[in-house]
Amino acid sequence: MTNAAAVPFHTGPELNRAINRTDFFRLFKAAAHHYHFDNFALAKISEAAAPFGEREIVITNIAERRASLFIQTLKEALGTIKAKSAQFLTTPVFGKSAQLEGYPADLVFNEFNGNTFLFIPLFTPEGRRYCLVLSGIRQEPDQSEIADVLLDVMRIFDKLYEEILTQEMTGRLTQREAEIVKWTSEGKTSAEIAIILGLSEHTVNSHITAAVRKLDAVNRVHMVAIALRNGLVS
Repeated sequence: MTNAAAVPFHTGPELNRAINRTDFFRLFKAAAHHYHFDNFALAKISEAAAPFGEREIVITNIAERRASLFIQTLKEALGTIKAKSAQFLTTPVFGKSAQLEGYPADLVFNEFNGNTFLFIPLFTPEGRRYCLVLSGIRQEPDQSEIADVLLDVMRIFDKLYEEILTQEMTGRLTQREAEIVKWTSEGKTSAEIAIILGLSEHTVNSHITAAVRKLDAVNRVHMVAIALRNGLVS
């Protein structure tokens, strides 16, 4: 059987023009689809969670309510040993998911069941660890295709780190993030904020995710509490 993708993904001028989370969301999604994967999740690797927790996810096309199921299925696909040592992996690994046992009844339907998962470790110049996980119903990639995926993903990640992640580490909210936190503090939903600011709901949620991470909050309610306490919004 031949590779699912005959040629490497080509970002073209889109990569050079990428400056915000929506741009990088589109790039990762396009790369995933090019290699015949349906889902992607870029996450920061933490020693406290293997392979990572929901709070560590940076950009993904997986619905928030399905994130825990995705992570649990990924663990099953990688196997206990590899999942627990995710923070030490230096090369891509893949596995096939199986039906989860003992999962909560309301999440029995698992759209990730039977998926091929590809776990790609990524590193910043300072040595911080991230990973990109791709999953979808497709054949297992061979080493040549994995090498192509790795090179493409590294190019996008390096640009993302340069444009966004380094700024997020300062802990300072951007003007847009502060604006969205303010509207959130007034009880507005993401959909309502999107209408008010003329943005997509996905973009609003991306800004909220960034603000939650910068403020080291657990969720958006905690984010608002921290922002109010620190005088970041009035």
